[in-house]
Amino acid sequence: MQIIVGRSIQNQIAAGPLHFYHRHSFPVAAVSQLSQEEEIHRFHLAQQRSIVTLSRLYDQAARDVGIQAASIFSIHAMLLEDTSFVESILSILSKQHTTAEYAVQTAGNSFATAFADMDSPYMQARGADIRDISNHLIRCLLDIQPPDPLGDRPAILVSDELLPSEVLALDRRKLLGLITWHGSVDSHTAMLLRAMKIPGLAQVDISPSWDGHPAILDGFSQCLYVDPEPEVFRQLGLHIPRHLQRQEDQAMAAAVD
Repeated sequence: MQIIVGRSIQNQIAAGPLHFYHRHSFPVAAVSQLSQEEEIHRFHLAQQRSIVTLSRLYDQAARDVGIQAASIFSIHAMLLEDTSFVESILSILSKQHTTAEYAVQTAGNSFATAFADMDSPYMQARGADIRDISNHLIRCLLDIQPPDPLGDRPAILVSDELLPSEVLALDRRKLLGLITWHGSVDSHTAMLLRAMKIPGLAQVDISPSWDGHPAILDGFSQCLYVDPEPEVFRQLGLHIPRHLQRQEDQAMAAAVD
């Protein structure tokens, strides 16, 4: 059994297999084969499509988890029209004659890094919001559908970072809990998890070699138990899985013999 400590997002407990999600990079080309005006037009179309998508996410979140959590997506829509962000993208398009997706990615990385370098944990966490809206724009530009990070069975999802729109899109019947290598307890993702009453741990140093291993996420003690022993299940008031109960019974029988 391995015990790993993180930062708790919510005081809840989840038990199930670990499922690792590895984010893939977008296939972004830097040099454009179109005119500058065409690339600027592509950006504005993607911007408007993204705002419409965020409006739908707001409606879904308001319906599922309440107005306060839904406000995340209103903020994202405002960020998509933020003057500094938009002007940064248009400046790259005008001066470097790149593709719109490359300009969005470059500006998004720059803004996210600027937030990460701030002293306030709250402001540092806003970098994830910039990454989320940048991903929205790039998917619109490349016509790529959002990924499904979960597999075909309920699991505790493990990722470097999961963004608010990605969390909302998950099947809550299969999302037992969320663990991130990085992330923040001050992020909008954390706020959404609390509203959804889903256990979570941030800043957990966990090895991808444990993909598929059984685990217990204990938000009260801020611990993750990988390959937990039966006694841990008992202490936390959880049902012991049949295979562990069988192993324990066999060990006790052997000891008696």
